Amino acid sequence: MRVATPYIALVLAATLVGCGGGTGTSLLVSTAVKSGSAKLSAVPTGSGTAKLDNLYLVVKELELTKAPAAVAPTGPTGPSGPSGPSSGHDVEEIEAGPYVLEVNIGDTNLQTAIPASLVPAGSYKGIEFEIHRVRNTEKLNVQATRGGVKLDGLSIVLEGTCTAPATGTPATSPAPTPFAVTSTMEVEVEYESPVTIAEGSTANLTLAFDASTWLAGPNGTTLDPCLGDPKVNAKIIANVKASLRAFGDDDRDGDDD
Repeated sequence: MRVATPYIALVLAATLVGCGGGTGTSLLVSTAVKSGSAKLSAVPTGSGTAKLDNLYLVVKELELTKAPAAVAPTGPTGPSGPSGPSSGHDVEEIEAGPYVLEVNIGDTNLQTAIPASLVPAGSYKGIEFEIHRVRNTEKLNVQATRGGVKLDGLSIVLEGTCTAPATGTPATSPAPTPFAVTSTMEVEVEYESPVTIAEGSTANLTLAFDASTWLAGPNGTTLDPCLGDPKVNAKIIANVKASLRAFGDDDRDGDDD
């Protein structure tokens, strides 16, 4: 499934490394911005033009849920009876945070996000992504946004600038003013996206945001982040969360394998 552009992909690139007597999979989380993001640099709104610059997402943890193993009961002469899944729900935690994913929307180069974590090879039935509000006792890799917003107590920050319509004769545009749409909500996002990490091979996962939907309002309207309206901002944050997708992507082309 191709994700509509422009979108931001958070790529978990997997490279095998030695681990004790066998091999394991080291997962490195990175961010990439697909082509088309230039459209987000000038979004017409009711109060002028909005430019989306950076997204900050505070991740508490990212987990892979192991697929249940089939169990075949054995009888006197061999396997007998129905086989079924085990009752275990093993989870492999990729990153215990909180850790701030900082995405520069205008940067089309690969951006490092989270350092490598070791994950065993195996079959996984799903991916869980926890967005977490920062508490004052927790230390972060990023303390404040590029626009100067402190991340204490926040879980999501989308920032950019607004430019009001040109006025006067001759018409001149006023200087852009910064905006920040923030959220304190904590939420777990779970995807039933089967992933297999084979021993001795390379695997990759992609978390993708469809950024073209972030300012999408009802009936084709555009949400205006320049107004500072709490109800409008809540809808923008809901769009950011709803746009997240997670899937296996071994060839790292932004498509669900």
